[in-house]
Amino acid sequence: MKTILVVEDEFDVQQVVADVLKDEGYEVSVCGSGAEALRRLSESRPDVVLLDVMLPVLSGLQVLEVMRKTPGLDRVPVILMSEAIPRIAQSWQLFLKKPFRLEQLLDAVNRVSSPDGRG
Repeated sequence: MKTILVVEDEFDVQQVVADVLKDEGYEVSVCGSGAEALRRLSESRPDVVLLDVMLPVLSGLQVLEVMRKTPGLDRVPVILMSEAIPRIAQSWQLFLKKPFRLEQLLDAVNRVSSPDGRG
């Protein structure tokens, strides 16, 4: 079973995303801040990270920067979620523009979690 870490500070969005992914057979854990995400990532490596950009304590971009510099986390696929694409070097696999449809979410997760990365 594929594991997904959902990092989202808006509780309603966090729960809907987690519920949809669980219904699709994924094992899902959630957290609401960048600092909490880094703690979770230090404990276990998920197959995919769904990462909001705007987070308390550490932003999603800061979490992503740490991940890309950390052996073992540097290759974990990241789906970045935000209202606008950040103007930085791209180090994520896919981008979901908020608000997104649940079909878009599932398509993105399926694409990055398949063995060849193409879904």
